[in-house]
Amino acid sequence: MNSRLVASSEGVNLYLVQSDLPSKDAETILFLHGYPDTHISWEKQLQFFSKNYRVAAFDIRGAGKSSIPAEQRSYRMTELVRDTDRVIDELVGKEGKVHLVGHDWGSLIFWSYISAPENQKRVLSFSAVACPHPMLFYKNIFGKILAFRPEAVFEGMQQFLKSYYIFFFQFPFIPEFVWENFTTDMWSLLMKNSGLPESDSMYKLTPEEIKSCTVHTINLYREIFKNGAPQLPRIPLQLPISVFIPEDDLAITPEVYDNVDTIARNLKINRIQANHWVHRERPDWFNQNLNSFLRSVK
Repeated sequence: MNSRLVASSEGVNLYLVQSDLPSKDAETILFLHGYPDTHISWEKQLQFFSKNYRVAAFDIRGAGKSSIPAEQRSYRMTELVRDTDRVIDELVGKEGKVHLVGHDWGSLIFWSYISAPENQKRVLSFSAVACPHPMLFYKNIFGKILAFRPEAVFEGMQQFLKSYYIFFFQFPFIPEFVWENFTTDMWSLLMKNSGLPESDSMYKLTPEEIKSCTVHTINLYREIFKNGAPQLPRIPLQLPISVFIPEDDLAITPEVYDNVDTIARNLKINRIQANHWVHRERPDWFNQNLNSFLRSVK
C-alpha cells in the first residue's frame, strides 16, 4: 500500500493509503472508518479487494495520522464532506467516480455526501456499515418515543439509552480527560463489549494509538449535536446502496434503520447476528456480500 498526505480545507492534511491499479480499467473503492478508529479498521477489506479494485482509505481529520484541527468548528459536517470530495479528486480526478464504503462515522459522512445532488455524479455505489442516515436515526428514535405506543416507545428508548456516550461527549474537557488518563481501561472495556475475538489486532493497540483515534474526534459528536443532523435527500436516492445491519450492535439498534427504503430506491439490506465492527468480526461474510453487491452495480 502507498501512503501520502492530501491537503484539504483549513490547513488539514488527510492521511491516505491506496493500492496500485490491478488493471487499467479497475474501479476504485474508498473506505472510511468510524469512531473510535483509523483507516486500519479496513485492513481485511483492503487486502481482499485489492486483487480486483484499486482500494483506498483515509483517516478522518483529527484521527490517526491526519492533522488535528485547531478548532472544534473544523469538525462540522461541511468540512467532512469537503474532505471526502478532496480525496475523491486525488484518487480519480475531477470527473472520476468511486465506490464508497463507510463504517459508523464513515457511513454518516458518506450519507451526508451523497445526499447532496451535486455529489452523486462522483459515486458508483455506497455501502453503509453500522450506521443509518443520521437524520433517519434521529427521526426513528424520537418518532418512536413520541408515538405513545408501548412497543415503539420501548424501541426508541432502547436506542436513546445506547446513545448515552453522545451526551457524555457534550461535556467540555471531561471526555478527553477520561481517554487521556484511563486509556487502557476504557479501551479494554470497549473491546470486551465489541464482539471481536481476542486475537483481533484492535486489542493490541498502544496507548498512543488509542488516543489518536479517541481524543480529538470527540469533537465530531459536539459539532453534529450543535448543528444538527444533515437533512434527508430531497428526493429518494437512485444510487445503488447496500446497508449492513449488525443486529447485536453495541451502539445502534436495528430499529433505527426503519424506513431506509423511503430514501434509497436501489437498496440492498444485509442483516447478520454480529456486533458493531462486523467487517472485522465476520470478515469473510462481509467481504463476500460486499463483493457480490459491487459486482452487481452496472
